[in-house]
Amino acid sequence: MPIDPTRIDKEELRQLRRDIAEAHGIRLYLQYSERDAARLLIRPDERPDGSANVSTLKRKRRAGNIPHVPLGDCSVAYLGMMLCDFLAFGERSVLLWGSGDPDIIPPNPDDGSAPQS
Repeated sequence: MPIDPTRIDKEELRQLRRDIAEAHGIRLYLQYSERDAARLLIRPDERPDGSANVSTLKRKRRAGNIPHVPLGDCSVAYLGMMLCDFLAFGERSVLLWGSGDPDIIPPNPDDGSAPQS
């Protein structure tokens, strides 16, 4: 049974994010480009010729299955926390972030908590 990320204790979620960030070399508050995010999220054995398969990530983003930050001019970014959440919860991570809706309140950088709508 998949874990519901919205029911995890805030402190447990913060620790999970820190652990994943450390294991994967992710900086929690850094914005990653789509290509950099693809390198982090798509396993090397799934990449053709060792390159980042951005099209897979774009399909997930356009389907609303991965949290992202719309930057305008058709460009997006991914916060390190979003990448950690995706690694932990898969497509269910959008439950923590919404689907790139600009009306979603961002997380508090002081405590690393998940955003609330």
